Amino acid sequence: MRLLSSLATAAALLLSLSQPLALEARAQSVLGQREIEEALTCQCGCGLTVATCNHLECSFAIPVRKDIAESLKKGDTGEQILERYKNEYGEKVLSSPVPEGFNLMAWIGPYLGIFVAGSVMFTFFRRRATRTAEGPAVETPVPSQATDERIARLRNEVEDLKR
Repeated sequence: MRLLSSLATAAALLLSLSQPLALEARAQSVLGQREIEEALTCQCGCGLTVATCNHLECSFAIPVRKDIAESLKKGDTGEQILERYKNEYGEKVLSSPVPEGFNLMAWIGPYLGIFVAGSVMFTFFRRRATRTAEGPAVETPVPSQATDERIARLRNEVEDLKR
């Protein structure tokens, strides 16, 4: 029960921390050409960003780099450029998910997973240490006293086996 309440508290804390992430992402309006290129995923199929695409004649990265440079010279902000590409190609063109709605799981999920795994491991090892400190949980049976009659019967059976 304590584990469930701990998880609920952690989830509430992480959700309250997600609002500053969204505000911080919106507040970054001064982006240089390199940052904009890093924020866009190349659509040629390489899986790299526009800045790191290493295809010599890439049909996506080369024109996009030129377009970004021209747009910055015209006075467009980095956010306007990113928004234009997002509207044209969808969210898949962004190299990281927008920290809003369901996409928050991509930002919060790994931390939540680490917290849950740590809590489970802590509980497991704490219970195991407590059990070890208390002593063995199973009592060992005390051997019964062997009587003369039992010993004589055992000797007779061993002698029968030898024959």
